[in-house]
Amino acid sequence: MTRKWNSKKGFDIMPEETQVANAPEATLSAKRDFRQEVTNQIIEMLERGTAPWQKPWEPGSLQLPFNPTSGRSYRGGNALHLMAQTVSKGYNDPRWLTYRQAQEQDWQVRKGAKGAQIEFWQMNDPAQPEDARAGEFSDGERAGRSYNGPVRRVYTVFNASQIEGIPAHSPKLHQEWEIAKAGESILANSGAQFRHDQNDRAFYNRSKDIIHLPPRDAFKSAGDFYGTGLHELAHWTGHPTRLNRPTLNESYRFGDTSYAKEELRAELASVFLAAERGIPHNPEQHAAYVASWIDALSKDKNEIFRAARDAHKAADFILDLEKTKSTEKTPAQLRTETSEHVADFERGSSTVNLIEKESAIEHREPVPAATKRRGPDRDQDAKIDAEKILDGEVDGRKAPSEREFAQSLANAERKVKDLLGEKAQLYPVDADSGKYRGEVVAKTEHHALQKISARGAVAHANHLLPQSLQPGQNIVVAYSNGLAEIKPNKVRERSQVLSR
Repeated sequence: MTRKWNSKKGFDIMPEETQVANAPEATLSAKRDFRQEVTNQIIEMLERGTAPWQKPWEPGSLQLPFNPTSGRSYRGGNALHLMAQTVSKGYNDPRWLTYRQAQEQDWQVRKGAKGAQIEFWQMNDPAQPEDARAGEFSDGERAGRSYNGPVRRVYTVFNASQIEGIPAHSPKLHQEWEIAKAGESILANSGAQFRHDQNDRAFYNRSKDIIHLPPRDAFKSAGDFYGTGLHELAHWTGHPTRLNRPTLNESYRFGDTSYAKEELRAELASVFLAAERGIPHNPEQHAAYVASWIDALSKDKNEIFRAARDAHKAADFILDLEKTKSTEKTPAQLRTETSEHVADFERGSSTVNLIEKESAIEHREPVPAATKRRGPDRDQDAKIDAEKILDGEVDGRKAPSEREFAQSLANAERKVKDLLGEKAQLYPVDADSGKYRGEVVAKTEHHALQKISARGAVAHANHLLPQSLQPGQNIVVAYSNGLAEIKPNKVRERSQVLSR
C-alpha cells in the first residue's frame, strides 16, 4: 500500500498500482525504500558497466532529463535516476512528466505503462523556487499546501516514449565546430589555469590550483580533449575559494574514501556539462574507480544523491562563470592568431595591434552561413554574405559579379549536401582572420569547397586564393585581412592514453 497526501486530512492510504499509468497523484511507499532502490540499481549498472557516466555518448545523444511542460531539467539525484532509467529501458527521449501533466496537455499515457519514481522535498514555503525547480512540478500540484517542516514526497513520472499524442522530440545535432566552440567557451571563461605539460596524465593540483593536461595533439578527438578538461575543471570547483567541497579538500591519496567520492562527483559533473552543451562523453580514463564507487554506494544509500547534488552544483558554478564572463566581454574584434599572440585588426584606423592571447585555449570558430535560413530571406542572406567578399580584387584577380557569385554559392551548397548528406552545412569563410583545416572535396564556378567536419564545409572564394585548389588536397587555409595563405595539412599520430 502507498499513501496519498490530502491537504485536509493528511495522508490517505492508496493501492500500490497507483505507480502505473492510472496514477496521477504523488505517492510515498510505506514499504519500499526509494533511495535504496535507486542505489541498488546504480550499483547493478556499475557492475555491468552500463551506468550513465560509464557509457560513451556521441555529441547530442546525451541530454539531461527534462519536463516538457515547463522546459526545465530535472536535477541532482532525480536527474541521475531518470538518466539511469532511460539507459536501462532503452528510451531515446529525455522528456519525463507526471500523469496529470500529460492529461493537462491532452496527451495519454499508455494503459499499463509503468513509470519511474522521483523524490521531492517540500519545505515550509510551498512556493519556494529552489524546491520547485528541484522537483519540477506544476504550480497546481503545489498550490494550497503548507507544512510545519520538510516533507519528502515521491512522484511517479513517465517517459515521453510511453505517452501517445506527445509531439516527437528532435534532439539537436552538434557539429564538430560547435563542440569545439562550446568546450572552448567553458574552459576559457572559467578563469582556471591550464598547463599542457603532461605526456599521458591529466590532473588537478589542489595546492597550486592548476589543471595539468597533455597537449591537444595527444587526444584522439576534440571531444576527448574537452571531456577530460571538463572533468578536471569539475575538481577545480571544489577548491576552498570556490565551492569548498569536502571530498576534494579531505582527499589525500589515490584509493582513500574521499578520493573515490570526489572522482564520482567530478565524473557526474562532466556528464551533466556534456549533456548541457552537447559535448561527447568518453568514460575510458575513469574506469579504475568503479570498485571504489560500488563500495561507497553499498555503505550508504544516500551517497549517490549527495554526489549528484554536489555534481550539479559544480556544473552550475562552471556554467554561471561562462555566462558571467562572456557577457562582461566587449564585442570581439576580428582576429588572426599565432601560437602565442593574436592580431586585432581595427577597421576604423586600418591598424593592427599585436597582443598576447587572453588564454592558451583561445581560438576562432566558423559561424553559420546563409544556408541556415530558408524561404524568401535566404536570397537576401546570400547577398549579404557575398558583399562581404565582393568588394575588391586580389593580385589582379577580379571578383565575379554578385549574381555569378550567388549562383556559384548555391551550386556549392547542393554539392556539399550530395557529398556529406542532407543535414550537412556550408559555412562562409572569415576572410579577415579565419583558419580552416581539411580536404578539398569539390569545386564550383567561383568556389573551392573544403570539408572541416563530418557534416560541415566552407566555401573559399577563388579570387581570394593565391592558387587554384583541387579536390583531394589536404590543406590549411589561413586568412589575414582578406589575404589567404595555403599550407599542407600535416596529420599527426595520437597514441597517448590518459589516466588520472
